[in-house]
Amino acid sequence: MKKFLKRAWAEIDLDALEHNFNEIKKLSKGKEILAVVKANAYGHDDKAVCLKLQELGVKYFGVSNLWEGEKLRQHGISGTILSFGYTDEDYFDELLEYDITQTAGSVQYAKELSDYALSKGVKLPVHIKINTGMTRVGIDSEEELLSVLALPGLDCKAAYTHFAVSDSLYEDDVQYTEKQQEKLLSIAKGKGLLLHSQNSGGIVYHPDFEGDIVRAGVIMYGHCPNYPLEVPFEMKSVMTVKSVVSQLKTIPAGTQISYGRTYTADKEMTVAVIPIGYADGYFRDFSSKGKMLINGVLCPVVGRVCMDQTIVDVSAVPDIKTGDTVYVYSDKCEQTGIDYNASLIGTIGYELTCAVALRIPRVIIHKGEIKEVVRYGLI
Repeated sequence: MKKFLKRAWAEIDLDALEHNFNEIKKLSKGKEILAVVKANAYGHDDKAVCLKLQELGVKYFGVSNLWEGEKLRQHGISGTILSFGYTDEDYFDELLEYDITQTAGSVQYAKELSDYALSKGVKLPVHIKINTGMTRVGIDSEEELLSVLALPGLDCKAAYTHFAVSDSLYEDDVQYTEKQQEKLLSIAKGKGLLLHSQNSGGIVYHPDFEGDIVRAGVIMYGHCPNYPLEVPFEMKSVMTVKSVVSQLKTIPAGTQISYGRTYTADKEMTVAVIPIGYADGYFRDFSSKGKMLINGVLCPVVGRVCMDQTIVDVSAVPDIKTGDTVYVYSDKCEQTGIDYNASLIGTIGYELTCAVALRIPRVIIHKGEIKEVVRYGLI
């Protein structure tokens, strides 16, 4: 069914995804691409995104946890699914059932996985995480790596690390990233393991790093690892968030708007009610700060963003009417761009796309046509 409630929605452009993927392939210099699709593919809809990427030849997918991996299997994803996060012992059976590759981030945890596998007469596939400077998950030495490799219940496929500042070109950050890469190689190279370290920042700013796999995350969805630092290819935003004008009114000077009376009109103006708010993922921080594009005109948010609605000044928009399309996040202009809007409120583009609520339908677009409308369980 391609009909949907035109209140607020997110269009997911699979052609933009394919464009970004093809550009990433050029930068990856023949390495396999692991598509990072955790958190519902950064809010974009993991089913649509992963099926498209599988069609494009992706063999590796990265998720945050077991249940995200199970969901991909149910959607028909057949490649390697790597869980970056912890799986507790009660769910080791499901790692086996769904053929999920688990991250082994400590010797103790690796032993628990191995003991379970031996009890079942199988070997569990794992990627071994090495801490090289994030000080998060991971073993810290070659000695620990050898201990994990010696465990009889594990099929150790790869070793990997995660960079802390690969998206920065400050000299000390570049040196830090290089030292992280050097530590990975000093611990894991020559052990018969596939190696991966390049996240989005690593792919675009450290393309010559050694490894077998790269992990494409935010750049695959068309956003900067560190806005406004440029990326060496034309990215296309996969997600466009739209709404509509639901009501118009002309107000006299002195009228106060929205909760808290934080905005007072300094002149007569026309305002529009836009049915999107912080429960949809349009943050309250955009109050009297954000802008939306209507009929080619940037319209400032006036007053506080409400749970379900936002008010904008449309005085400069000619011939505006209810039902007109509103671009909340889009590539139409810089001020509606996801990265720009994130910087406006002191966050990153990752957070804005992940925050788009489940009550917002994802309208999957392919070759300019609606392919599917995804409505999640909340509605």
